[in-house]
Amino acid sequence: MRRLEPKPVARIWGGSGLGFGPGIGEVWLAEAPLLVKLLDPADWLSVQVHPPHEYALRVEGKPGKYEAWYVLSPGELVYGLARPVGREELRERALAGTLEEVLRRVRVEPGQVLYLPAGTIHALGPGVRVYEVQTPSDLTYRLYDYGRPRELHLEKALDVAVLEPTPLTLPPPEPVLGGERLLSTPFFDLLRYPLAGELRVRAEGPTLLTLLEGEARLGEEVLRPPATLLLEPGEEAVLRGEGLWLAAVAKEGEGEGKRGHELDEGRA
Repeated sequence: MRRLEPKPVARIWGGSGLGFGPGIGEVWLAEAPLLVKLLDPADWLSVQVHPPHEYALRVEGKPGKYEAWYVLSPGELVYGLARPVGREELRERALAGTLEEVLRRVRVEPGQVLYLPAGTIHALGPGVRVYEVQTPSDLTYRLYDYGRPRELHLEKALDVAVLEPTPLTLPPPEPVLGGERLLSTPFFDLLRYPLAGELRVRAEGPTLLTLLEGEARLGEEVLRPPATLLLEPGEEAVLRGEGLWLAAVAKEGEGEGKRGHELDEGRA
C-alpha cells in the first residue's frame, strides 16, 4: 500500500474548514483509481450536472462522471428537480435567473450519503462539507452560477440533465467485516469503518482508505485526518487507534483504461 499526499485547491466559493487555509474549497485526496475529495463551500456552488460515459466519450473524448457525497457537516443542498420540467422551461429559467424555483432543496446531516448518478442536477450549499468520491473525471457542466461571471455549459447541460425528480432514498447499510457498506454502484462502493482499538481492512478491489476523524497508527506511523491510503486488491491494512475511516472501492473497469485522462480542475 502507499500513502497519498493531499492536494489543496483554491476555489472562489471556498471556505476555511479543511485545515489548509482560507479559500481552499477542495482537498484532492486521490486521483486514481477514483477521484476522492473533501469539499468546503462558503457559498453556493454552481448548479451543475455531469454527463454519462456514453455522451462524454462521444462529445468530449473522455469518460463521464458519477459521484457520491458523504456529508460531514449539516446544511442545505440541491438534489435534482422539485417537479418534472421540460428542456425549454429549464433553459428559460437558467437564463432568466429563476431556476431555483424548480430545484429540490434538501436538508442534510452528518453521516448521510447521497448518490449522484450522471444527469442529476445538484449543488452544494454554504457550510455543507462533504467527502466526495467519483469516477476519475472532473467533467462538469454548469447550468446556473448565481450571477458569477463564469462560463456556463447550458446546451450540454440540457443534453444530459434528468428532467424529473431523482429518487433520494438509498438502501440501508450492509454489514461487512469491521464496518458497513453504505453504497454500492456500478462504478464504486463506499464503506465506513469505525476504529476502536484495532481494525483490519483487506482490499477486495483497488481501495482508497481515508481517515476522517481521530488518530490511527499504521505500524509505527501516526496518521491524522485526512490521511489516505491506496490498497491494491489483496492488500491488508492493520490500523490501531480511535477514529473513523471511509473506503472507496473501484469496480472493475474504473481503475483501468480511465486513469490517464486529464482532469478539468476549474469547473465546480
